[in-house]
Amino acid sequence: MSPFLFFISLSAFNMGLLNSKSKFFVPAFSPTIFNLGIILVLLSSFYLFDMTISSLAYGVVFGSILQFLYQLPYIYTNNLSYRVSFSNIFNTKTKKFLYVVGPQVLGLGIYNINILINTQFASFMEDGAITYLYLSERLLEFPLGVFAVSIAVTSLTKFSEFSSKKQIEKISDYLNERMRFLFYLLIPCSIIFIFWGLDICKILFERGEFLSIDSHNTSKALLAYSSGLIFIGGVRLCTQVFFANKNTKTPFKLSIYNLFWNIIFCYLFAFKLDLGFVGLALASSASSLVLFFSLFYNLASENINLSLTSLLGYLLKIIVLCIITLFLIDLLFNLFPWVLLNDYVIFAKIIIFILFYIFFSYIFKISELYLIRQ
Repeated sequence: MSPFLFFISLSAFNMGLLNSKSKFFVPAFSPTIFNLGIILVLLSSFYLFDMTISSLAYGVVFGSILQFLYQLPYIYTNNLSYRVSFSNIFNTKTKKFLYVVGPQVLGLGIYNINILINTQFASFMEDGAITYLYLSERLLEFPLGVFAVSIAVTSLTKFSEFSSKKQIEKISDYLNERMRFLFYLLIPCSIIFIFWGLDICKILFERGEFLSIDSHNTSKALLAYSSGLIFIGGVRLCTQVFFANKNTKTPFKLSIYNLFWNIIFCYLFAFKLDLGFVGLALASSASSLVLFFSLFYNLASENINLSLTSLLGYLLKIIVLCIITLFLIDLLFNLFPWVLLNDYVIFAKIIIFILFYIFFSYIFKISELYLIRQ
């Protein structure tokens, strides 16, 4: 699988190049090509050869090559072509690149250390605690990957443009606009996970050795994680402003401080308050809240301001709208109790929730609805 690292690194590099030109579709669609490559190799192995563990390894390598080749035409058509050269590697541009990227790489290491600490704490708890946290975190990564990461990536080019022109006021305005849009997309996800998390866990995981009690425990961890979903997304967006200003040291330093906050919260919630694995999930949400406001404070020191009063009012409005929508859907389904007997009714509820949410957004003229088309 060694070639995988080479080709996936080049693919990630290509994504960055295309994003810098505001070409977002190809980078977003590239992982689909990677997955299709894996599926193609596995199907070929199953029907034409012997299916072994090596088949998956070959599939991963083939998928990474396919993803890289898919990106190349778009690299050339956007005049972003490059070549490998080993002459004059350590020039001023390389040093500047390492100076900017170094703290960012170390910051990602801190993130993984946080996960390791939570896992170690969970290993001292009841059987299945690590699984409950892992599965609930994977569910949380879905809206984060689809919405938070997408908004953060697409916003970086604008932040960089404003930063290069020293347009601080425009950075503030754009940050507030994107943060509202982020809240508009993530709050419904939080509400769905909090109120319908158990049904989601049952339909996705409850089979074989995964019992009903495991679904309940996973939904508890999901509820605790969901309480901090908007702050996790907010951290990713705020961090992009620092990166646009070529300031990667501040997020790195704050992530180190946040590491210690996470340890304190883990001990406090999981052991002192005896909340167990739910306390560990709650600690992650609490530390995300602390990191979000730490980033906010440091942005304010650079005259980049988030309008907290406005955002808080908007937050409450969206929460009320989501809860009303949720209540109406539950009321609607209670009129047809036989429908609730179907195991897959949760999918219908989520689809209707989305439709109602869009309808009410249109009725109440919530402008963020129209940003989806962008």
